[in-house]
Amino acid sequence: MDKTETMRGKDKSGGTGEPATGNDDMNDLQERYTRMAEHADVLQAKNHALAQALNRAGKELRQAKSQLNSLAQPPENFALFVRVDSSHIDEDGVRHAAAEVVMGSRRMVVPISSLVNVDRLSCGQTVLLNENMVIVATRDLPITGQVRTVEETLASGRLLLADQSGQLSVAGRAGALANAELTRGDRVVVDQSCSIAIEKLARPDEDDLVLEETPDVSFDDIGGLDAQIGQIRDAVELPFLHRDLFERYDLNPPRGVLLYGPPGNGKTLIAKAVAHSLAQGSGGGTGVFLSVKGPEILSKFVGESERIIRSIFERARRRAAGGSPVIVFIDEMDSLLRTRGSGVSSDVETTIVPQFLAELDGIEELNNVMVIGASNRVDMIDPAVLRPGRLDVKIRIDRPKGPQAASILRHYLTDDLPLADGMTADALIAVMVGDIFRRDESRHVCDIADEQGKWTSIYFGDLISGAMLKNIVDRAKTAAVKASIAGGRPARLDAAMLGRGIEEEYGESVDSITGANPEQWARLNGIESGRVTAMIPVRR
Repeated sequence: MDKTETMRGKDKSGGTGEPATGNDDMNDLQERYTRMAEHADVLQAKNHALAQALNRAGKELRQAKSQLNSLAQPPENFALFVRVDSSHIDEDGVRHAAAEVVMGSRRMVVPISSLVNVDRLSCGQTVLLNENMVIVATRDLPITGQVRTVEETLASGRLLLADQSGQLSVAGRAGALANAELTRGDRVVVDQSCSIAIEKLARPDEDDLVLEETPDVSFDDIGGLDAQIGQIRDAVELPFLHRDLFERYDLNPPRGVLLYGPPGNGKTLIAKAVAHSLAQGSGGGTGVFLSVKGPEILSKFVGESERIIRSIFERARRRAAGGSPVIVFIDEMDSLLRTRGSGVSSDVETTIVPQFLAELDGIEELNNVMVIGASNRVDMIDPAVLRPGRLDVKIRIDRPKGPQAASILRHYLTDDLPLADGMTADALIAVMVGDIFRRDESRHVCDIADEQGKWTSIYFGDLISGAMLKNIVDRAKTAAVKASIAGGRPARLDAAMLGRGIEEEYGESVDSITGANPEQWARLNGIESGRVTAMIPVRR
């Protein structure tokens, strides 16, 4: 045997010359086992993924089936439970009951499912009817409905209701309102058939339109109106503070006071000061001031404005029942109580004015209640309102003259302000009054002509008001603030700053009359020069 054959035999025998069968088989088996295990893992993972997919598919199928079942359910109807119509228990102990319900405008008697507790049903409650018109479930009270106003509570407990047009109807009460106290003017929600009152609503009208407070404005805060303050104190305070003397002399207190005159001269301030004074004089804050927003009382619905007026006076009577004085202040009275048949507005005043007069001096007396009205246009108020016995006292709040203007300015320009060196508040006020009431071209506003063609010159001092005087001082104070910011130190008020404030206010007065109706402008500003037919503004 040559060398090559010897080497071949060695290779086959593993170096010993014996066959290599056992180890090779074990290795092959191990490798096959490993491959099969890996393959089994792969199959198991696939099987797990397939199982998850099948589970998802089954769940989605069940959801789809459930959705189809829900979509296939017949509709259920909402109805309003009225009362139990009949109820009895049969020989097997099963209770059979029927109920009267309202569905829309349809009234029916329907069975009640045994799953529904009949004893817990109450009038006005929402119930569900299945396709066989059987009550199968209950719900809460309805959340929507129409609004009606209570006119009267009948002896049976039912309600006489009125809609916005005044049409009357009778309705029952829901269980929630069975023991509720309902008075005329209360608002309730009724069901769609308007046969059952479901819920009582708050009465926001008088709360929104009436501001009840005791103002902190006193007569000391008002300047330049000493004569008018004396008049109103005699008319308003004396009857409340000296009742015994009025009774001794058989003197009835005035029912109302009218404050009239050009705008911005303190009519509202006087009314607040009266309320404050009555509160202080009647034992420490017991007086009540009801400020009525006149224009907001007007409503587009027939009868609504009259109802609000009734509620306001009813509230005043309740507040005054304990003996406390009550002031009902109606600002802008001309917007609410215009002359009937004047043609300057709609016909609402033909019913609002009689309602106001009936409340003011009707059958129900207004004890401890005083009505104070304020108006810039007394000529537009119905004469029946102004006659004695209603608004007995009429006080004109006119524009201030020189001394009155100085008194007003002292409330806004005081010595505790940073004033220019060597200047006092009185000295600056004297300069301001002299500048405002100059009657030369620098303060000329316009010329007006009356029916006879007589021309009259109008100057800035003829149009001045308490509000304008305050605004002039505020302009000067604003200029001082800006100067302080620019200069980095507090600036002092001087005659130049106040003069610029006067000049700016004068300029606005001239600009405001451009294009104005002469007659209307003259009436609003209290110009007493006859009927104004023409006006020529000054050219600046």
